[in-house]
Amino acid sequence: MIYVVIPVHNRRKLTRACLRCLRSQTEPHRVIVVDDGSTDGTAAMMAQEFADVTVLTGNGSLWWAGGMNLGIRYVLPELSPDDFVLTLNDDTEVAPDYLAQLLRAYNATKPALIGSISVDIREPARLLYAGTRLKMATASFTDQATARFHNHIDQLPVSQPYLPTDCLPGRGMLIPAKVFRAIGLFDDAHFPHHMADLDFSIRARDAGFPLLVATNCVVLEHADATALQLNKFVSLRSFRDALFTTSSPIKLSTRYAFARRHAPVMPVFLAIDCSRIIGGYVFRRLKTALSGLTHQPH
Repeated sequence: MIYVVIPVHNRRKLTRACLRCLRSQTEPHRVIVVDDGSTDGTAAMMAQEFADVTVLTGNGSLWWAGGMNLGIRYVLPELSPDDFVLTLNDDTEVAPDYLAQLLRAYNATKPALIGSISVDIREPARLLYAGTRLKMATASFTDQATARFHNHIDQLPVSQPYLPTDCLPGRGMLIPAKVFRAIGLFDDAHFPHHMADLDFSIRARDAGFPLLVATNCVVLEHADATALQLNKFVSLRSFRDALFTTSSPIKLSTRYAFARRHAPVMPVFLAIDCSRIIGGYVFRRLKTALSGLTHQPH
């Protein structure tokens, strides 16, 4: 049995679309939604349209990792050694055979954790995720979708259906039940939102569970639903706030916790990581400023 756990908060339309596509799955499964204090009618919508979905509620302080853990703790007493938890976000949609393909991938590679490639739901040929290469000594996170496949899904190798990766995102990660018994749950104390999935998958890898991305397991992602687009220009105030905001991928305390746990030399990792974050922001500001000067009327 696959237990699909989805944390949600105030994205009723996205949640509805995600649950509808799960309803069409060919593989038996059970859906657990953790509604962390939504105020936009999400709870009423689920009660009316998805009576078969188990809904757990929070008060708005769970964030991603806390919501995921609440859902996993709920199903843990029922998990047999042959069961799975699939972590999924509500800003995704999948084809009817998605769960079946995940199971086939696991049976071909077990005891691996199976990740999914992701594409832009508006441009399905645009590849957004196909694995990550980490170099902890230099704080290097290389996105394989861009670096290796140039964001084109048709460049994925047909002869290599399972791509090795150094970590996995929670956006379509199939986790065998035995992993939780080996390493525990997500660390919601140090990683309440971002990097909880990376930390969890790295701990699983270090415990002897390979990490793979199955190229036939596709998640359609609403790429524009991300709260903070770091590749776009943001104001200085927004950037400063992002360094201390739980919902931000560049929150300093989160980056510090990740470096402390996984980097061979924590101060070096943290210095390089922070330099990249700040340097990237300065570069984007300069680029925007120069672009404005270039386009000024003469």
